[in-house]
This record gives sequence, structure tokens and C-alpha cells, in this order.
Amino acid sequence: MSHFNKKSSKIYSVGTYLPTQVVKSIDLFESFKSDARYGISTSWMDDEMGICERRMSDGAEKPSSLAINAAKQAIAECTDLNLEHIDMVLFCGIERDQPEPATAHTVQNALGLHAQHVFDVANACFGFVDGIEIASRFIEAGVIRKALITTGEVPTRLIPSFLKQLQGNLSRKEALKLLGWLSVGDAGGAVIMGDGEDERDSAAGFRVFNNQADSSHVDKCTYYKKDDGEYEGKMDMGRIVAHGLKMHRNLLSETLSMVGWDRFDWLISHQTGRRNFDQIEKMNVVGADRMIRTYPLLGNITTATFAISYQQLLNRPEIQRGDRIGGCFSGSGLTAGQFCYTF
Repeated sequence: MSHFNKKSSKIYSVGTYLPTQVVKSIDLFESFKSDARYGISTSWMDDEMGICERRMSDGAEKPSSLAINAAKQAIAECTDLNLEHIDMVLFCGIERDQPEPATAHTVQNALGLHAQHVFDVANACFGFVDGIEIASRFIEAGVIRKALITTGEVPTRLIPSFLKQLQGNLSRKEALKLLGWLSVGDAGGAVIMGDGEDERDSAAGFRVFNNQADSSHVDKCTYYKKDDGEYEGKMDMGRIVAHGLKMHRNLLSETLSMVGWDRFDWLISHQTGRRNFDQIEKMNVVGADRMIRTYPLLGNITTATFAISYQQLLNRPEIQRGDRIGGCFSGSGLTAGQFCYTF
């Protein structure tokens, strides 16, 4: 279903957090002797996906830890912010600290905030974009003044379980369905949002959210924790990316037409590797040099992708007020969604 914002909400600030430990893709592949065991080059992830390394948190860091660090930066960057005006705190990570209470409460308590609307949003890698849209709707309706949307992702904690399986006697076909799990990286992200109507740059803000879900792909990317503490699952990356790109291709003309744009000046998107960018470039909606790429050194940072990418976009000297920013994000299940944002 498509939605059009008559009254826009905007991003006031962004914060990110990256663990310091760097793990190279080639080292992961060498650890299970990918070449000898499966005939898969140890440089496969570098060559095929363009992912050379990722960040890995230590075992003590919880999802909330990364989110809190990112949120502190976002708050520090928003120098005119009255903390009492933050009426919503969301946590949108794939994993939470615990089933109950919501990790958003852990984040709020650590930051000393007093928002009335505090809850978690879960939708795989798409969760943060869902959180942004939820906050946007509340802001547009006048229910809240400011919102803090956060995430903290620690998917590398799954890597040892899948490496152990890859060190066994799997078939090459089975092994290929696990390799996607080695692409993930840890990160935290946060944004503060509010109403842009009374700002000097009142033209800035989200214009469109245009989402689509096809739940027939629910089995393409799954994992669960077994009784022995190990993880079981698969990530059929080729099929996920192919279906996701098809959904984006079907949505793009509609998304652009809703705001009267013919293309984007910049694009931020989900980052599963090089293939997404190669295919989006062929859609002729943005120049290749205007697509923000984080995957080579950070891998697939799941819901933290938006905040990390947006912060990198702000660091680009070419960006100007009024630029048209597009977003193409997806999450397993399968959800694909796009947005239009005026900087």
C-alpha cells in the first residue's frame, strides 16, 4: 500500500556506533577451508559480493548497548533539542535484549528520557524503515513532537554456529545457502525525527513511503536458536536479492510519480553486496556515484544500514539543500519498500 505525506516529518540528527574489531571475509572462508572442502575460493565474498570485512562486537555487548551509543551521538548532534520533547522511543533491531520488556525501555532508561510511546518494532532488515514510517505518521498526526528511532545489531554472534556447520560434511548446495550469514556485520544506529513545518528548511522531509510485502518468500532467510545454544537456518541470498530487486523494479515508477520526480539525486539502500547496486544502476534512477555504499568494509549491517548510510551521505561535500534522496530497502519475509526524502 502506498502513502503520501501531506505534512512532512524530517530527520534532525543521526548517530552511529561501530565496534572496533575488524574481521576479514577471506579469514572466515579460510577457517572452513572453503576451497578444498567446497571448491569455493577463499576470496569468494570479496569477489562476488564485494564484502571485504565487517565489524564484530565482543560477546558482552547487547543490542541495546550499540543502540544507546548511537543514540547518545544523535542527541549530542541535535544541539537545540529539548529532551522532554522526545515523545517516542523505538528500538527496531532484529534481535532484542530479552523478550520482555521491550528493549526500547532499556534504551530510554539508559538515556534518562521520559517518552510516552516506547516500544520495539521487528521486521527483519526492514525494521528501521518501518520505525521511521511509524514515527512519521505519529508526527504528522500531531500525536508526538520528536521521536528517537534506534537499533543495535549483533548478527555476528550467529557466525560461529554457521562456521561449525560449514566445517562439517555439507553438500556444496547446502554450503552456498549458509554463506550469506558470513556477510553480516555489527553496528548501531539512531535518528531523531520531528516536524519540519516550522523550520527554515521546511521543504525538507519524507514525502512518500511506498511498501510491498510478498510473504510467499517466508522460507528464504530464516534462523532460530536450538536448545544447545547453536543456531540453525539458511540465507538463500541469490533468490532473496532477485525477488527483492523485482519488487523494487515494480515499485519505482509509482514511487517517483507520487512526488513528480523523474530520478533521485542520491540513493541509500539495503546493502547485501555489489549485485543490488549493479542492478539498481541499470534502472536509471540515480547515478552510480550517488549511491551510498557501506557494504565493502561493513558488510550487511541489517537495520543499522539506514543510519550508517545517512551519516555517510551527510559527509559527502556535494550534497545540497533540496536534493532528492531515494531509499530502497528490503527485509526477509519478503518486504520491499521505498521512500522519497527532500534534504
